[in-house]
Amino acid sequence: MAAMGRREARALSMQALCQFDVQGDAFAEQLAQFLADYRAYHPESHGMLRPELLDFAGRLASGAWRERVQIDRRLASCAQNWDVERMTLVDRNILRLAVYELLQLPETPFQVVINEAVELARAFGDASSPSFVNGVLDAAWKEISAECGVSGGESV
Repeated sequence: MAAMGRREARALSMQALCQFDVQGDAFAEQLAQFLADYRAYHPESHGMLRPELLDFAGRLASGAWRERVQIDRRLASCAQNWDVERMTLVDRNILRLAVYELLQLPETPFQVVINEAVELARAFGDASSPSFVNGVLDAAWKEISAECGVSGGESV
């Protein structure tokens, strides 16, 4: 899959995760339609969001939502002086998505996951979002890599 396509898929996944955050588990019934609507209403992305990329976006969003309790615990320990529920909707869900990917998709290098999250924060968050997301994910990666016995620059 092309990097640009995966970037678009992550953006779509983050948007779906925000919908989960607002609507709760009920959004699971709407996820497939949400993904189909994206393709219908964004024909310029037709070549970039092939069916496998839409599937990737759906798996990321539903997986991050399913694992949110454990992910939020990790975020709370990494985001000092921040209550996860008080983070902006966008920042919280970018972080959930990235931590899910760090934990569940070890084939993606951690640098790529963090960079993609920072780019999402730049595109969808406020002025402080990129540095906030980068700092929290740096701490999360250190915690994850220590748990897995991976040294600093290696991917899980």
